[in-house]
Amino acid sequence: MRITFAAIVIASTLALQACNSPAIPPGNYGSVAGTITSTSGQPIAGVTVQVDFGPSNVSGPDGKYIVNNVPITSASSPAHVEVTIVPSGYRKPSPRDDVQVVAGQTTQNVNFVLQPG
Repeated sequence: MRITFAAIVIASTLALQACNSPAIPPGNYGSVAGTITSTSGQPIAGVTVQVDFGPSNVSGPDGKYIVNNVPITSASSPAHVEVTIVPSGYRKPSPRDDVQVVAGQTTQNVNFVLQPG
């Protein structure tokens, strides 16, 4: 009985790791990328962007971010992309509900402008 349980635990762990692997085949996944800026056009680092309440990533010093391993979507059912965490002094912008994710490709220019607040 212990061998079976251990095998299940190992298999489950490997399956979960595969979900977060950048080597996932592109057949059912794509990426979303963009830039986070202030109203004056300055890049903002440390902003968390999340896609469909799943994968997320943080913008770098140049304000750019990329979220990988995003399940594909269709034009009739686009992805929901939102800023979930912003640095102090800024307000969260409205989410984007117009982003189509294509298998094996990066959907570019999903940009956000943060208002002071």
